[in-house]
Amino acid sequence: MPGTRESEPAPSIKQLEVELIAELSRYEPHEQAAILKRMVYRLKKGRYVRSPIIIVKDMIRTPLVWLLLSMGVMIPILFYILFVWVSLAVEG
Repeated sequence: MPGTRESEPAPSIKQLEVELIAELSRYEPHEQAAILKRMVYRLKKGRYVRSPIIIVKDMIRTPLVWLLLSMGVMIPILFYILFVWVSLAVEG
């Protein structure tokens, strides 16, 4: 049975910082700024720390989702009512 990632020792923060600086040093200064800016943006958005379940919960709480859901339910009903109304108008 292969080992799990949990059993591996976690690298220290200092080691990760050194590795990050070493990787960034391979790029030009303007590229480094762009990479760091993108990392900060992703951290602020919570892509690394939040679970996908929390992200979906946040999306469900937005009013736009409920508006789109309501429209998705109401449009077929309105088209049916319009179809019946036009059919009765043509028949009568």
